[in-house]
Amino acid sequence: MKWSIYNHLFSRNTHFLLYNSLSNSFAELSEKIYTNLQKFIPGQEIELEDSELFSDLLKVKAIVQNDEIEYLKIKYLSLRKRFIINRLLLTINPTLNCNFACPYCFEKSHDKNLIMSDEVEERIINFIKSSGKKSISVTWFGGEPLMGFKRIESLSKKIFDLNLDYSSSMITNGFLLTKTVASKLEQLRIHSLQITLDGPSYIHDNRRKLKNGGKTFNVILSNIKHTQEISPKTRINIRVNIDKNNMKHYVELHNQIKELQCPNLAIIPSFVNDSTEEYRNPCVCNSIEQAEFFKTLLNEHGIKAFSLFPSSDRTECAIRNRNSIVIGPTGELYKCWQDVGNPEQIYGTIDGNVTNESILIKYLMAGDPFDDDECKRCILLPICSGGCPYERIKAQETNNTMKPCPLYKDNLDDFLYLHYLSKSKI
Repeated sequence: MKWSIYNHLFSRNTHFLLYNSLSNSFAELSEKIYTNLQKFIPGQEIELEDSELFSDLLKVKAIVQNDEIEYLKIKYLSLRKRFIINRLLLTINPTLNCNFACPYCFEKSHDKNLIMSDEVEERIINFIKSSGKKSISVTWFGGEPLMGFKRIESLSKKIFDLNLDYSSSMITNGFLLTKTVASKLEQLRIHSLQITLDGPSYIHDNRRKLKNGGKTFNVILSNIKHTQEISPKTRINIRVNIDKNNMKHYVELHNQIKELQCPNLAIIPSFVNDSTEEYRNPCVCNSIEQAEFFKTLLNEHGIKAFSLFPSSDRTECAIRNRNSIVIGPTGELYKCWQDVGNPEQIYGTIDGNVTNESILIKYLMAGDPFDDDECKRCILLPICSGGCPYERIKAQETNNTMKPCPLYKDNLDDFLYLHYLSKSKI
């Protein structure tokens, strides 16, 4: 039997801890056991006289028979998720038009006048029928999808008539989320909304303003409140785009949102990155600054905005799945949301024609962490899907050695120890 390459031993303040990413297990050890285990080299044969300890280590996969087989299991489980074929995952953009002028938006330079026609709507319905799928999930995207709300209504009702297992969600700036719109969400089976607030009003209104320069914060906040009252089953996720300019204001916004006492609402900080050539944000936070942000939130404010303990569910990005499709307002197809409105990234049409197979295959297979020697050797491989495929592929094409690794990679001891402390207090 071998000492697993996915073991991580560390100590902090007289606490001796073992984490294993293969089973995603975490254990506190005595100093004596910790010292004994430190002598084991990952991947090498071991011997233990303590049969009870041996049995416990075997259960959490700290001891394995064959590391190569365990690696192949990880690879198999990941690849299997990529080829799930029983569900159709559609992102539908009824329009690329938007009423906001956010400087960091990756769709900033796209044609805003494109609005989906009746003819494209029919082609989408025919596509869904021809897919043969009995289950479908739709994300309404844009532009600002609520600027095409009538199309969302008509298309949704036609999908309902197909008698499929159906659910949907929406990414919206929330400004047009009127009481009339909110009253139709449950009827349209829109189970969740993502709405962005970038700070308190004096911060948000400088970052997410209307095209005419008008303020938006108070309108969005009012819309969130009445939506929770009118459509309580619709989950609202408040996304906060974080950079160095607004990170110190996050706590104030968090507390303001909590005061609303909305029962079906979550606040999710998300760090801005340089995803476009049009906008380079000099205030993008690096991984160290991001980790410090989350640790400060917890230690100084008691806000747990980041899961300190890794998840064992290796969630593959939808672009890796052939049945995940982004549909533009003219019926053009993309694989990634980041590409919407970029004609160079169109791979086909809603009629089923593949016009650029290289784009399709690239998103399905390129930038694979299982082709990356550094990823294959990484202790976090069992719980990491390799990061954003879009960023991996872009880095590969530009010979950029930076990888979109999870924050756990460079902060594993800190996050695990904070998790340990939080559990110790229970």
